[in-house]
Amino acid sequence: MIEPEHCTLIIEKYYREIFSYCYAKLGYSHHSAEDCTQEAFVVFFTKHERLDETDNIRLWLYRTADNVIKTFVRKSPPPAVSIEDSPEALDIADSGGFTEDTDSPLDILDAEERQLLELYYDSDYGQRTAAAKKLGISLPALYRKVHKIKKKLRGVK
Repeated sequence: MIEPEHCTLIIEKYYREIFSYCYAKLGYSHHSAEDCTQEAFVVFFTKHERLDETDNIRLWLYRTADNVIKTFVRKSPPPAVSIEDSPEALDIADSGGFTEDTDSPLDILDAEERQLLELYYDSDYGQRTAAAKKLGISLPALYRKVHKIKKKLRGVK
């Protein structure tokens, strides 16, 4: 049997992280995420005796949360929630971005570099050979050019 002090430590250490994971996986539904997070911890505490000393509790909780989410979604799909309507999602989401007043780092790229990046990121991994042919270059050349563009963009502050 796990000691109450140890239970509290595990919950304090991992609850928010597992909740955030469930929250994102369940379409930013606060109540569904709360239910799944609690269920993941219940499963953990009922089966913790089976774990070895070397088992990673964090990893085990993520796997359990994933299984709980799959079961939850099968039984009752989460309601669609708009990110704009969810204050928690706005807190989690990146608050950055570019306004009309600020310049985008992409502004330093010329038209050819922008076209290359758009084509590269719009194509799936298996379609990149076709993208390279469309640009009139080989696949390794496409990868080299994308790498150079990324290095150029990293230099921008």
